[in-house]
Amino acid sequence: MSPYANRIARTPAPTLDTPSELSDKGKNMKKLFVLFPLFFTLLPALVWASPPVPFSGKVAIGGVNYFGQAKFAFAIHDANGTVHWRTGATANDAITVNVANGRYVVLLGGQGMNPLPASLFADHDELYIKVSFDNNDGKGLRHLAPDQRITAVPYALSAETAKMADSAKTVENSSITTAQLNEQILKYLKPEITVAPQAPGLFFSGQTISLTSQAQGKFLTYQWRKDGQPIAGATNSTITIADFNGSQHNGNYTLVVTNDFGSVTTQATNLQVDATPTSHTVASIGMEMIFCPPGTFTMGSPASEANRGTDETQHQVTLTSGFYLGKYEVTQAQYETVMTGNPEGLNAKPSEWPNNDNRPVEKVSWDDAQIFLTRLHQSEQTAGRLPTGWKYALPTEAQWEYACRAGTTTVFSWGNSATSTQANFKGTHPYGGGASGPNLQQTTDVGQYGDNPWGFFDMHGNVWEWVYDWKANFSGGAQTNPEGPASGSLRVIRGSSWTTDGT
Repeated sequence: MSPYANRIARTPAPTLDTPSELSDKGKNMKKLFVLFPLFFTLLPALVWASPPVPFSGKVAIGGVNYFGQAKFAFAIHDANGTVHWRTGATANDAITVNVANGRYVVLLGGQGMNPLPASLFADHDELYIKVSFDNNDGKGLRHLAPDQRITAVPYALSAETAKMADSAKTVENSSITTAQLNEQILKYLKPEITVAPQAPGLFFSGQTISLTSQAQGKFLTYQWRKDGQPIAGATNSTITIADFNGSQHNGNYTLVVTNDFGSVTTQATNLQVDATPTSHTVASIGMEMIFCPPGTFTMGSPASEANRGTDETQHQVTLTSGFYLGKYEVTQAQYETVMTGNPEGLNAKPSEWPNNDNRPVEKVSWDDAQIFLTRLHQSEQTAGRLPTGWKYALPTEAQWEYACRAGTTTVFSWGNSATSTQANFKGTHPYGGGASGPNLQQTTDVGQYGDNPWGFFDMHGNVWEWVYDWKANFSGGAQTNPEGPASGSLRVIRGSSWTTDGT
């Protein structure tokens, strides 16, 4: 059987103006526009007063949606102008309402207003609603024309098309059926978070980070906060931070979602740049792993003999996510711990030299390695030791070589020649002019030779190592996170083994 082993990896899987800006713009605007969409309610019979009716409107000053608090007065009158209901005792009695992006929602007959007469819509066939508005500019309440006609339909109220001051533009209200009524009313209530923001796993200085949340509700506004303080301009459901910098951006991020019925705040999401532990131990098998940060390197070596990979030419490769890689090749003891009792009937001690716990397991196919990884992943996940978005897998070929080179540019991490005193291969045939050395003709315990600059052992020699990719030649040019072709006939092995000639 071929002397193949595996080394595993753990990999992570339009802006609104601020209230102050809009308020300042409003001071110089002279035209006030108002849009009225549908308002409705359930109408129970035989009551002295109707329940409050949800009513939504939109205010723009000179074409700019209003943002902030304002005073509103409402009145319902007939075709002759006779008022049959108003907000308070007089036409100047008003309530304070929050307006966000021009939109506001009130409960006519609620929020401290006069109750709606129970027979209002039964006694009058043609009614209109009048809205007066005061944005605290010292000019008092002003009539927002035109008044809108409202009609009674079963279990609902309906407003006609709202016309803006520019007669060439109209806004039509969507129709609503009685079956939709309850659902529509619910959309006017306090927002509800449906998707909470999640930290994107590991990240480093200079990366672009995005947090996204979703909420259910009507006429929602958003405000992201860092450590409790509003972030200027961060008024969408997603916040994107380019060129993340720890000193400026580290902290706890929350999103406040608001409408006129209340607000809700997401749980805090902590972002810490470069906060990744440099090592990790797989508790169930005592496997040590080393973290490899994102980076760019030159992959491929035109003269390397210790390589059965896919790359025949050098090219630039960028890895955008960090990953952990086993410090050593998987040992017989680690493999046996995971594979004992496996339902596939695979040998839990597949080695030419079994019962050597610290030697690498070397009689393992690529498919065997997948079963090992699945069982390990499930074990660690069940024990609650595997963070969300992470998995145990074979490294891609690019990840393997990135860790093997460890920032160097020579054929081997230690230089351009090799002798079997530096790695376990056929020492009678040194590579690149290196001196002759011993030929052990068998595996050795892992970690018996020197490590590379990042602390990995046996990246060259001892046993060949499986990687994720199908074998194929890389195309020229720079690549980002390459994973090889989608299919093929052979999987890639990297490194070399005790059976390998150096020439």
